[in-house]
Amino acid sequence: MPIPNGDYMIGTESFVIEDNSRNELYSIEDTDFRKTKIQMWYPAESVEGYELAPWLEDGKVVSRALAKDMSLPSFVLDHTVSVMSNSYLDAPLSDSLNEYPVVIISHGWRGFRNLHTDFAEELASQGYIVVGIDHSYGSVATVFSDDEIAYLNLEALPPRETTPDFLDYANQLVNTYASDITVTLNYLEEINNDDTSRFLGKLDLTHIGLLGHSTGGGADVAVALNDDRIDAVIGLDAWVEPIEDIEIEKGLEIPTLFLRSGAWEIGENNENLYALIENSAYPSELYQIDGTTHYDFAMVYVYSPLTKYIGISGSVEGEYLNSILKTMISDFFNESLKNDGDSDINPNDWEEVVTVEK
Repeated sequence: MPIPNGDYMIGTESFVIEDNSRNELYSIEDTDFRKTKIQMWYPAESVEGYELAPWLEDGKVVSRALAKDMSLPSFVLDHTVSVMSNSYLDAPLSDSLNEYPVVIISHGWRGFRNLHTDFAEELASQGYIVVGIDHSYGSVATVFSDDEIAYLNLEALPPRETTPDFLDYANQLVNTYASDITVTLNYLEEINNDDTSRFLGKLDLTHIGLLGHSTGGGADVAVALNDDRIDAVIGLDAWVEPIEDIEIEKGLEIPTLFLRSGAWEIGENNENLYALIENSAYPSELYQIDGTTHYDFAMVYVYSPLTKYIGISGSVEGEYLNSILKTMISDFFNESLKNDGDSDINPNDWEEVVTVEK
């Protein structure tokens, strides 16, 4: 795991959220209500005496579910359960500030929350409370308990090529992710007022950012178009194609940053992405990172240096790309959520980063 650049040590804690107002659409076992899992990373006061958390909190259940989804032998990714994070389980939250701005992270279709632990830890080390969501049945595996695991349901998004109403499935999936984000926001309001929670009064819910990859990025946009609690959005290959035109026409009224992989330079997604940017009252920035694939936004560098040879990752070296992304993400949120005027992004700092003219 890359070492975070901020001054804070990092604590982490996970929670299960059940939404009794939503029926579960994707369960194959007739689960009544939608349930998700979140993991929170936060500035820690001290880590002495606390246990270092593994990168994959849910261990082999997740590594083997990912291997299955990639059509690999089940044991091939078992080594990743030994990768340790930079975060400590249940460490006390820092009292250096009265409250901390919040960033919520959403993974893409067939991802999982820990594919963005690098961004979560970087932001937590810089004084944010970060929340990563496992979007059940869109994640390769969401572990609620030893006896209850929600595995990826491929029927939630059948293949585009053989599905005439593919965009109807896609719209439902993006909006399911979006509702997960809304429910998470409501949950954060609850624990911010809960006398038994370590987060009592510590969440600055007047400064909330969303960070999402692919389907998670599209869900972030869908939420921000209608929820005035959101103050800034970053989309990493944000999949906005499934969002209805009537929603895209609203545009966004908050700071937004879209980072596009080289692999997505051409594709169906761009029509809605360009329209969203054009319709937004607040100027949106769109940068392309040449030499990258869609998966380069999701920690593929942890798995093997061979990923670029089999087409999973692009030509940009993984740790170098990670440093670019962490800098751009941190600078954007520091400026938009912390009003740090010294954090303006300069794309000229990296030759791979290109400003896209809409």
